[in-house]
Amino acid sequence: MRKGSVGLSSSNIGNRSAGSFCKELKGLNKRQMRFCRKNVGLMDSVRRGAQSSYTECQYQFHKRRWNCTLIDPLTHKVIGDVLLAEGTRESAFVHAISAAGVSYRVTRDCAKGLNEGCGCDQTRHEIPELSTESVHTIVPRDSAKQEFVSEGCSDNVKYGNLISREFVDAADKAHGKAKSNSSAQAEQTVVNLHNNRAGREALGASLRRECKCHGISGSCEIKTCWDALPSFREIGATIKDKFDGATAVQIVMEGDKPRIQGKNNQYRRHTNADLVFTSDSPDYCLPNPSLGILGTKGRECNATSYGTDGCELLCCGRGYEREVKVVQEKCNCKFVYCCKVVCEQCTRSIERHYCL
Repeated sequence: MRKGSVGLSSSNIGNRSAGSFCKELKGLNKRQMRFCRKNVGLMDSVRRGAQSSYTECQYQFHKRRWNCTLIDPLTHKVIGDVLLAEGTRESAFVHAISAAGVSYRVTRDCAKGLNEGCGCDQTRHEIPELSTESVHTIVPRDSAKQEFVSEGCSDNVKYGNLISREFVDAADKAHGKAKSNSSAQAEQTVVNLHNNRAGREALGASLRRECKCHGISGSCEIKTCWDALPSFREIGATIKDKFDGATAVQIVMEGDKPRIQGKNNQYRRHTNADLVFTSDSPDYCLPNPSLGILGTKGRECNATSYGTDGCELLCCGRGYEREVKVVQEKCNCKFVYCCKVVCEQCTRSIERHYCL
């Protein structure tokens, strides 16, 4: 998805050594190669996490001028690296969703038992009105009601975040410490690492308590509870909200250490969970090959919408063309005894609009 992300058509390691397998992964730096060799069993989860991040990014922005096209659909070459290095809101989102995607996939695969060496969250949970007990021990919750609570298999977000931090952050850390890089690039690394962390923070904040009752005739004599992640679509929407509320920041030096500081002290200070950006975004209206911007010409728009997907905004005032397509489809279907479904053929016009 971005430099340092994983690209591999097949996840089957087979009888190959960890070294030969890792060499087939595209775009890894030295830190990530070392991680791969030590954790080759996790790399399929990492790869699929990176892929789901890109898919989710495109979904969240499919109604915007910038629709998260980081790979040229014709040449299949990465075109977004330069744009992502600019420190824009879009760069902040990509870093956050990338870190969250890897953490999410590793966490869920561990809970399903798909990866060796990891599993459920074994952290002890505090239960009100109870003394501390073993996580997997069934303990009385309310002696009067005779209700019992058992800790189930919680999603181990801490482990997923650890793997994400070691792998995803390695790309930015290596870039920030490279001798050939300017101080501006090193400062941008601080911002990128912050946004990576914000993406992972979204996972921990989204954990929800789920419970299942067990008992005769639907009674809840025994309750099994666990902490579970929502769908990645919900995680993506949460990070998208953070994108809309991202904070403009600047980098100040404290000695030789760069620190993030808000540009406008009148606004609320950013937290570790907020996305931050250092550069204003381009308008994305016209193609700019040097930045990997494809422009909005030919994009489908909504002629009746006043939102970001509306033709006026999406087409940047250039206008749009109307296309009407006539299609035939089955309609008025009825079940005929016995045993078939009979349908009529109906004609329908589909109207679409595309940016000029």
